[in-house]
Amino acid sequence: MDNQGCFNEIQLFLIKIWSTRKALIKFQPLLSRLLNIKEDFHVHTSYNDHSALDLNVASAVNYAEAIGLKTLAFTEHVRRESNWIDSYVNEIEKINTNSNLKLITGFEAKILKDGSIDCLPKYSDNYFVIASFHTIYGNKEIWMNAIKNVIQNPDVNVIGHLAPEQSFSLDNEELIEICELLREHGKIIELNAKYNRPPLDWVLEFKEHNVEFHLGSDAHSLNEIGEFSRIRKLVQVVNSYT
Repeated sequence: MDNQGCFNEIQLFLIKIWSTRKALIKFQPLLSRLLNIKEDFHVHTSYNDHSALDLNVASAVNYAEAIGLKTLAFTEHVRRESNWIDSYVNEIEKINTNSNLKLITGFEAKILKDGSIDCLPKYSDNYFVIASFHTIYGNKEIWMNAIKNVIQNPDVNVIGHLAPEQSFSLDNEELIEICELLREHGKIIELNAKYNRPPLDWVLEFKEHNVEFHLGSDAHSLNEIGEFSRIRKLVQVVNSYT
């Protein structure tokens, strides 16, 4: 290998280290090996067009405090053209000064066909980001390329409600490849209560490869906040020592 080739290899290695370090630093205080049902890292508000109208920032915080939650992450659906973001951020920050909860300002961003996310960098670079599939591509190759690319995005903290599309499944080698990328790039897998995802066999494989997890209700109404009964089995599996 010539000097230029050696330099390129070193540069790629350093970029990979920085990508992982950035993801971990951005979210390091929230990582824990054991899942805590007093933490909900995926809650929506009425800033979107399909949540309950009474699910605003203030009501969500009041409800979370009433049921004894310790951590609440607001992760509103975002698009690159969203025009409400500054109001949303300001509202959370204002309430955060008077709340006993650990409040996290974030977004749930759609994973696009090329594996990029539907969120402007000025927001994804500074706030907590869940990346999720919201489009059925109907093509395993497209899906695999997208998930591998989004895992390598240093602005993404979490992969939300991950599961294969109904038209295909992953073989063990493909799933292990995803596991290794998740671990390498410091990404967290969400146990999603709304969709009961990921599949149990995926959770077992993720755990085997020391991938981090957290809980997300994916609440679109007040009574869904902190409600994890649908994924009790997944929580038990992750929190077990076997």
